[in-house]
Amino acid sequence: MEQPITVRAILEILGSPAEHITKALKDHIETLRKDGTAIKSEKLSSPEQKENLFSQYAELVITFKDTRALLNFCFDSIPSSVEIMAPEKIDLPTTALEDLLNDFLAKLHHTDAMIKNLSIQKQVLDRNAVNILHNFIKHACTEKKTAAELAKITGIKEEDLLKFTDQLIERNILKKEGQHYHTNA
Repeated sequence: MEQPITVRAILEILGSPAEHITKALKDHIETLRKDGTAIKSEKLSSPEQKENLFSQYAELVITFKDTRALLNFCFDSIPSSVEIMAPEKIDLPTTALEDLLNDFLAKLHHTDAMIKNLSIQKQVLDRNAVNILHNFIKHACTEKKTAAELAKITGIKEEDLLKFTDQLIERNILKKEGQHYHTNA
């Protein structure tokens, strides 16, 4: 039978506003407690601003009943670091290690599938967003418009908008005469 494992774990969070990340970190620690995680001590840093976001961390000392409980914590909480404080040595039967590795691989495969699914969804959303923007530009250009006018009505910077107007010109949907764009209709 495995002996308890005591670790020092660092949980980090990044977000905005500062109050939100503090609340989220405290809520996560409270959820760990409610789920039976034996937190022996905790130290929360103050939020630090990093560009437009805030970063905060919690240092927790936790005792887990066994290796599986420790790994489940790592999978679920994704700490930035874990230091095993005790015991000095962990003896683990091969079957227990196999179970842990298979659990790890199952979670890894699940994460990989989610990433692939999100990537496909992003591609569809990107394509749809471009189509919507193209249609918006096309509709706006039923009357002649300059790039500056299109930028104003679309809310997109003029230099960023040019890529889309150029695509529509290439597809023979828009024409550019001087500084003005208009549809070919």
